[in-house]
Amino acid sequence: MNNDDDKPPTSNSGSTKNLVTIEQTKYLKSDASLEEDTVTVEVEIKATKSTAVREGLDLVAVLDVSSRIANGKIDSIKNAIKFVIMKLTPVDRLSIVTFSDSATRRNKLRSMTPDAQKELIALVDGLSAGGGTNIRAGMETGLAVIAGRAYTDARTPNIFLMTDGKQSDVDDARKVDPGQVGVYTFGFGSDADHDLLSELAAKSPDGMFSTVPDGANLTAPFAQQLGGLLTVVAQDVQLVLRPKTDQDPDGGDLKTMVVAAGTDYSQTTDAAGVITIKFGNLFAEESRKVIITLDLVKSTLDYEYDAALAEATPNFSAQGKAHRNQRPEDIQIRRTPTPSQLPGASDKSRQLQAELARRAVAATIKQARLLADKGDLDEARYTLVDAQNALEHPLFPSLNFQISPPFGIIVLVT
Repeated sequence: MNNDDDKPPTSNSGSTKNLVTIEQTKYLKSDASLEEDTVTVEVEIKATKSTAVREGLDLVAVLDVSSRIANGKIDSIKNAIKFVIMKLTPVDRLSIVTFSDSATRRNKLRSMTPDAQKELIALVDGLSAGGGTNIRAGMETGLAVIAGRAYTDARTPNIFLMTDGKQSDVDDARKVDPGQVGVYTFGFGSDADHDLLSELAAKSPDGMFSTVPDGANLTAPFAQQLGGLLTVVAQDVQLVLRPKTDQDPDGGDLKTMVVAAGTDYSQTTDAAGVITIKFGNLFAEESRKVIITLDLVKSTLDYEYDAALAEATPNFSAQGKAHRNQRPEDIQIRRTPTPSQLPGASDKSRQLQAELARRAVAATIKQARLLADKGDLDEARYTLVDAQNALEHPLFPSLNFQISPPFGIIVLVT
C-alpha cells in the first residue's frame, strides 16, 4: 500500500442535476389486449452531453520494456505514452509502471500539471528494453497502485497496458483479477497476442483491446480511448426496474418482467422482482439501452384503460456522492378489447424494431465467429451472408450499418 498519491484539485465540481436521465420509453406496439399479452419495451439511460462536471481520471500506464520490444517497438510505446501524458490535465493523475522479468512502479500517481508532464516525459525518454515479458507482474503492480490510493472520491481508476502481448512462461496474466478497474490493452506489432490481450480487457468493466500495427498512426487508438475516459460524468450507474403490483395505483396487470437476452451488463433480481442492472461508468452523452419483456395477465375489466406495469429509476455516483432515488420513469400500456396486432408505426416503435433487428444480426455474427474459431469456415461464411442479407431490411438504412469483411464486424458509420 502506497498512500503517496498526489492530492487532486477540487476545481472540477458543479451541479449534478440531470447528469443521468432516462429517455422517453419506446414500445414495440402502442397497446395491448385485455387477454394475456406480451409487451416489449426499450428503456434508455443517458448521460448529459456537458463535460463541465466530470470525474478525474486515475490512469496507470503499464509499459512493456522487455527485450522483445527492443527492435523499434519501444520507441512506439514511448511515443504513445508521451501522447497520453500531454492529453491529461491537472485534474487527472498518472503513474507509470514498467515490466520485463519483474515490474517497477516508476512514479506515484501524479496530477498532470505542466511540470509533472515534463518530468514524466523525461522519465519515458530514459527507458530502455531488456529481459523477459512478465505481463502478470506488470498488471499486479498497476493494480496495487490503484488499490493504494489515498484519494478515491470522484476518481475513475483505469489501466493502459502497452505490450506486444507475448508473455514469458513465468506466469499467466490471465490469472489477474482486475476487479472494478477498467483495463485497456494495446497490442503493438502484427505479432501481438490478440487472444491474451482481448481476454485481459474483457475481464474488466468497460475494458477494450486495441491493436497498434507496425507503422500505424499511434495517436488514433489512444485518442479514442482517452476521449471517453476524459469525459466520464458518472460512476456506478444502475438502472432499477420495479414491477408494479396490485398494491400500486393502476397496477396488478403484470405477470412477469425479464430483461431480454443480449444484455451483457450484470444484473440481479431480488425477492420482490426488482431488477437492478449495473452499467459501470458513463461518458458524456453516452447511453445504455435495455430491452424488457413484460407478460401481462388476463384483465378482469372489459373496457380500455391504462395499465401501470413498472417503473425505471436511474442511480449513479458523481463527484464522490451517491445519487439514489431519482425521479422514476413509468412504464405503462393502454389495454383495449381491440388491440393492434402489429408493431407500431411511430418513430419510437420503428427505432425499437431496428434495435431488435440489430441485436439479432449481432448474435448471428457472434455465431459466425464461433464457427470460424472451430475451423468451419464455409458455415461461418454462410452465416455471415445471412447477417448481410438481414442488414438489407428497410429499417437498417436509417442506422447506417455495414458488415466489414472478412471478420464480420458490424460498423456504425457516423
